[in-house]
Amino acid sequence: MRLLTICSFTLLSLAISAQTVLFNEDFESAPAFTLNTTDAASTISAWNTWVINSSYTGGDGDVVCLGFPFGYTIVNTPAQPGGISTPNGNYLHTASVEGIADGITCCSFGAADGFCITADNTFSRMSTDVSTLGSADVQLKFWWLCQGGSSFYGQVYYSTDGGGTWTNVGAQYNLQGSWTEQTVTLPAFGNQATLRFGFRFVNSVGLGALDPGFGIDDVRIIASAAVPNSIATNALSGTAFCQGAQISVPYTAVGTYIAGNIFSAQLSDAAGSFASPTIIGSLSSTVSGSITCTIPVLTPVGAGYRIRVVSDQPVTVGSDNGLDISITSAPYAGADDAVVICKNTGLYALADFIPGASACGTWTAPGGGAFSGTFNSSTDNAGAYTYTTNCPGGCPQDNSTITITLQDPANAGNDANAALCSTNPPASLIPYVDGGDLTGIFWYNGATNPPPFGTAGSYAMQYVVYGTAPCVNDTADFVFTVNAAADAGANNSISVCADAPPVALITYLGGNAQAGGVWTGPSGGAVSGVLNPATDASGLYTYTVNGTAPCADDQAFVAVVIDPCSGVEERASGGGARWLGERMGMHQFELAQSAISMDVVDATGRVAFSVPGPFAPGLNSIDLQTLAAGAHIVRFIGDAPVSVRIVNGAR
Repeated sequence: MRLLTICSFTLLSLAISAQTVLFNEDFESAPAFTLNTTDAASTISAWNTWVINSSYTGGDGDVVCLGFPFGYTIVNTPAQPGGISTPNGNYLHTASVEGIADGITCCSFGAADGFCITADNTFSRMSTDVSTLGSADVQLKFWWLCQGGSSFYGQVYYSTDGGGTWTNVGAQYNLQGSWTEQTVTLPAFGNQATLRFGFRFVNSVGLGALDPGFGIDDVRIIASAAVPNSIATNALSGTAFCQGAQISVPYTAVGTYIAGNIFSAQLSDAAGSFASPTIIGSLSSTVSGSITCTIPVLTPVGAGYRIRVVSDQPVTVGSDNGLDISITSAPYAGADDAVVICKNTGLYALADFIPGASACGTWTAPGGGAFSGTFNSSTDNAGAYTYTTNCPGGCPQDNSTITITLQDPANAGNDANAALCSTNPPASLIPYVDGGDLTGIFWYNGATNPPPFGTAGSYAMQYVVYGTAPCVNDTADFVFTVNAAADAGANNSISVCADAPPVALITYLGGNAQAGGVWTGPSGGAVSGVLNPATDASGLYTYTVNGTAPCADDQAFVAVVIDPCSGVEERASGGGARWLGERMGMHQFELAQSAISMDVVDATGRVAFSVPGPFAPGLNSIDLQTLAAGAHIVRFIGDAPVSVRIVNGAR
C-alpha cells in the first residue's frame, strides 16, 4: 500500500499528465482500510464479510437450512489483468461466511433468499483522511468486479467530515464478471480537508445471484494540478485619506481558496514598506470582492502609504494598490476610558484622562447638557462625560467618553476621649466611634492588640478606616482614661467587750480598703468610723468608698457584737448558760443544767438551724462550722430554756 497526502506547504506527488496521486492503496501491505464497519446502516459479518487476501480459487460446500444440508458451489474468481499494479495479488473483496467456514476464501457472497440466508449489507472504508485542498478536479479510480444480480450489488460512498457521515455516489456495481477500471468524479471531492471513500455490498432478498461478489483493487485518489493563487489589489476611490477614515479596498482573487479563508487589507508604513503592516480590515470569503477598512486614528501623517490584500487559507500575499496614498491629520478625541474618583477630593480636569486628544472640542455631561470639562468631586454626578471634537478641515470629527464612578471616602469619625473603669474593660471599642464608619480597626503602639485596660492610666489609640482605591485611609485619635475601681475592703464580723478601748473599724476591712470613705451605723446615720464599745451599739457598720466615673461606688460591712464580757455574772444571775468562745469552728458553752437541743437564731429572730442534744451540765463543745459569720443568739431547750449571744468568726 502506498499513501500520499497534500498539506499546506508540502506536496509529495506522482505526476501523470499534470495530475497528482493523493492516495494509492493496492492492499499488499498494511492497508489503510477498516473492514466491516456499521457505517451507512451496515451489519458486521452476518452472512457476508469483507476480507483482504490473494485467494482466487472457488470450491464446494454445504449449508444447513431448515434442518437439512444443501450443497453449493463457489466459482473461481477471475484472474486480474496486467493493468493492476500487482496482478493476482492481495485485493479487497466480499466472502461468504459459510464459504469461509468450508475453507473457500475467494470473492463470493451468500445471497439473501428470505429462507436460509437473511439480507445483510456490509461496509469497508478508508481509515485515513486525504486533503484535496486547492484542487477542484478530483477523481476516484479503482478496479472492480461483481457479477451479483439485481438485488446484489456494490456501492461507492464518500465522506467529507473524516467518516462522520457518508454519501452514496449513486451508481450500482454489478453484472460485471471480470476486472474493470472505474473512474468517479464529483465536484464534492474537491477542496476538502478530510475526504474518505468506502465500499458497500448490498445483499437484499432476491433471485438470480451469481458469484463473484464485490471485489476491489488499486484504489487511487487523483487531483488535477492546482492553479497558483494570486491577489491583485485594485484602484482605491482616492489617494488622500484622513486618519480614522473608512475606505473600501477592492481586490481580485485568482485560484482556489478554502472555506473559512480570511482576506485582510494591510496598510504599509509611510515609506511604503510592509515589513510591519497594519491590518485595517478583513473579510471572510473565497472569491474576489471589496473589504471595508478603517485608517487607524493614530496613523502618522505621511504621503507614501500603500495598501495590499493577503489571504490565510492558503497563505497568499497580494500586490499593492500601485499608487502612493497620503494620510492627513484628523481630529482625535482620545480613547474611551473608565475612571474612579474619590468623593470630596477636589477638582479634576477631564482632559487629563484623554492624552493626545485635539484641543478643539467640547464636553457634555450625563444627560447631554453642556459641561465645563472640570469635574467637581463634591458636587458633580457620576456618569458618562463625552468629549466631541469640532476642529476645522474636511476630516470627520471624533468623540470619546469618560465614564466616571464616584467612590465614597473612608470616614473614621471624630477624635474622642473616653473614661473606663479598671475592673470593667470594654468588650469592643467600636461603640466609642463618633460619627465614623464602623468597619475600621483600632491600633495601639503599632499593633491591633488592646491596651492593658485593667491597669489605671491614659492610653492613646488610633482608629483607622481603610479606603477603597483611589480613596485614602482615614484616621481618628482616641484617648482612653482608665480609672482605678473603688475598694472598700472585705466584709468582716467582730465581737468586742463593752469595756474595750475605741477602735478604728477600717482596720477590720483588710489592707486593700481605701481611706477617705464614709461610715454609717446600724441605724443608717453617719458615724465617725471609730467604734467606742462603751457607747456605740452592736449591729452592721457600713463603709462606702465613692468611685470615679464610670467606676461604681464600693461598700464593705463590719458586723459588730458588743459583749458585756460578764459570763460568770450571767450564770450567777440565773442565766444558766455562758459562751466561752470559739476555736476552729468549735464553740465552748458552760451549762448550769441539762438541755435536750439547741437552736441558733439569726439577727431577724429566725431559727437558722438546730443542733440535737442532749447537752449535759458543765462544759459542752459544739461544732458550728456551717454557721454564717456574725452575731447570733444560741438558745438551749430544756426544763428552763436559756439563751446566750455568740459571735461566729469569718472564715
